[in-house]
Amino acid sequence: MSSKHLKETLMNHTIRIINASILMVLVILAVACNSANETIDVSYYSSAVAVSAGQHHTCAVVSGGSLKCWGYGISDQLGNGSTSSQSTPVSVSGISTATSVSAGDDHTCAVLSGGTVSCWGYSCYGQLGNGSTSSQSTPVSVSGISTATSVSAGENHTCAVLSGGTVKCWGYGSDGQLGNGSTSDQSTPVSVSGISTATSVSAGSYHTCAVLSGGAVKCWGEGGSDQLGNGSTSDQSTPVEVLGF
Repeated sequence: MSSKHLKETLMNHTIRIINASILMVLVILAVACNSANETIDVSYYSSAVAVSAGQHHTCAVVSGGSLKCWGYGISDQLGNGSTSSQSTPVSVSGISTATSVSAGDDHTCAVLSGGTVSCWGYSCYGQLGNGSTSSQSTPVSVSGISTATSVSAGENHTCAVLSGGTVKCWGYGSDGQLGNGSTSDQSTPVSVSGISTATSVSAGSYHTCAVLSGGAVKCWGEGGSDQLGNGSTSDQSTPVEVLGF
């Protein structure tokens, strides 16, 4: 090949490389422009914002307000309409505005964005708060609550803090854990006596405690293992002050 032909060949090859490079840049720019105008579905990338572990099941609030639960499901506590256990998360039926969730022993409750509370699962003692003692595999609304700020599901009872600082409880009450001066079970919420400045509540197996706005703590229910913190082992059906706060 003559030097002239060699130069022409090299020049043509260089031109092809330049043209290919320009074409690639144009393609990249076109893809970028199209992507900028597309709506991307981010639902797949939703993340958990809160989680609660019960006795044998777990539930999480997902960004956007839905709920997912997994684990033991034989008592309907997963809320997906089934009593089958699940080794991976399943969606709770009909919940799209949850702000918090609490998993108890065999039932679960969630606060919704409007201040209502929904519960599901085992309800032999009325712990779902809907006026029934029938278990529910999908969420039911707790009667008479519209301003809840938090909820706590215990072994067989449930308590919620309302926006004004009062506390209401429902479910199993034999040890005074509902705090209303009675040891009767309640299938709808009852007011806890003498509490008007609560900021949080926690329901245990047979007792309940609340933090008050000034930093004090009050507890009620079973006290046989000193769990009420008032220096006594007596059960209390109304709140007593925990010493030292």
